[in-house]
Amino acid sequence: MHLFALSEKHTNMISLLKIFLIALLYFLAGKMSLGIASENHIITIVIFAAEGFALAGVLLFGKSILPGIFLGQLLLALDGNIAFLPAFGIALVNTLEALIAWKILNHFKFDRHIKHPNDLFLLFCTIACILQPFSAFFGTSILYSASIVTDHDFLSSLFSWWFGNTLGQMLWTPMLLLLYLNIGKVHYLELILYTLLFLLFSWVVFIILPISNLSIAMVLTLPFAVYIAIQKGLLFASIMIVILSMVSIYATYQHTGIFSSMSMIDNIINLNFYILSHILIVLGIGVLYWEMKQTKKALADLNRSLEEEVERQVEKLNRQNIIMAQQARLASMGEMLGMIAHQWRQPLNTINSNIAVIQKVVSDTLHNHIFLEQKLENITKQTQFMSDTIEDFSGFFHPNKQAVHFNPCDTLQRAFKLIHMETRHITTDITCPDEPVTLYSYENEYLQVLLSILHNALENFTLHQIENPTLKFIFQTDQEYITLYIQDNGGGIKAIPMESIFDPYVTTNNTKKNSGLGLYMAKLLIEESMHGILRVKNQNGGACFEITLPKGEKRYE
Repeated sequence: MHLFALSEKHTNMISLLKIFLIALLYFLAGKMSLGIASENHIITIVIFAAEGFALAGVLLFGKSILPGIFLGQLLLALDGNIAFLPAFGIALVNTLEALIAWKILNHFKFDRHIKHPNDLFLLFCTIACILQPFSAFFGTSILYSASIVTDHDFLSSLFSWWFGNTLGQMLWTPMLLLLYLNIGKVHYLELILYTLLFLLFSWVVFIILPISNLSIAMVLTLPFAVYIAIQKGLLFASIMIVILSMVSIYATYQHTGIFSSMSMIDNIINLNFYILSHILIVLGIGVLYWEMKQTKKALADLNRSLEEEVERQVEKLNRQNIIMAQQARLASMGEMLGMIAHQWRQPLNTINSNIAVIQKVVSDTLHNHIFLEQKLENITKQTQFMSDTIEDFSGFFHPNKQAVHFNPCDTLQRAFKLIHMETRHITTDITCPDEPVTLYSYENEYLQVLLSILHNALENFTLHQIENPTLKFIFQTDQEYITLYIQDNGGGIKAIPMESIFDPYVTTNNTKKNSGLGLYMAKLLIEESMHGILRVKNQNGGACFEITLPKGEKRYE
């Protein structure tokens, strides 16, 4: 509670400090602008900088600084020998003007960074067409009602108020916004050097050189300002325009330079239109250029992302081509095995028939025929085994792409049968769920994955001469997934990173008998074809493969 009170007190102090600073800045900027005026101490056609500070302040800090604007304008009016009541009315009008600006620009989502031409257009149109007509009409009307402005000079005062305040906001507001929002992003040394360069350049043009033609001054300053806007951005360009304006106003006030050959009011009008042209042209070109630059960057990013997407799709297509090629290979092998089975079936039947005849003859003619009968029985078993093996592999090498219901435990037993696990002197430990489990997926592809993992484990046992080789198979199931853990005791995987064993043409078998595609194909089949996950890790003195597949049918609909 105590900390909360301290935090609230700290926030209130910051708010009061902002109000005080905006009031001080408003008063000083207004005092400076009015000091250059000819005779009127409240209305000036000279750029009224105080309005620029007020608008920038309300856009940066919100409605909380409105009392500062009111206080600054009130003090400024009172300092100009205006009675309290009209001074209060003018302060209220300028405060309402700032509130209107805050509401309008927030309603239209004005970007204070002025990144797009729409933002600059919205800001300037709001200033020239809404804020200053409102402020000029009601402010001049208050002065007219107080007999400070007469019938004769009402329209000129109205124009001066509108023009001076409009130029003040157009000149100072963009610079103050950009300076405040980017002060932590620019290099201070570079900012100072460019500011000094702008100041020197302006001083030479308006005070040192004997230039008396406005067109010559425009030719000297406008291209340089546009160049700065293109090369360095709106912040530097807006600073340059402010410095040009300040130096030209000072030179005019001192009756030197270009804007000193005519009457005071004509000089100030020419000066203001000179500054207005720089504001509109330089900031307009600058924001258009930076939007074009950002558009080009966005297009480059889009092209890069499209190229990356094309690469990903090409890689995916290549993977699919590998799968199709592998499956085509398997289909071709299945056809070949089918032909072999067809060619072998009759000879095998003939062999079995001849063996039966020999067994009959032996049993009828020989008394001690145990050894011969054992050999004949062995031949029968081998021929039957050959026939069964051909049938088993023929079914495997004709992969069926139709998803089916199958029990993964049964598929594992089928894999054992295909690689004659019972003859390999390897201890196997299988843990299946108590209740029968069913997957809906591609059984032959699941079988192919199991064979790839088993083949790698068996080769690893042989290569490293593992004593007491052991394979453990653990099935775990939940409501959505079935996971098979295949754990061996072959010393683990030495590849770094371990996941690289799933890359194409990568093999840890130094004999170079493997193509390096087995585990790559296994991962593609599990993750892209069967929508599962295939992972590997080292644990318990060996490698552990984890195959997780969804049970549901919705992925295959």
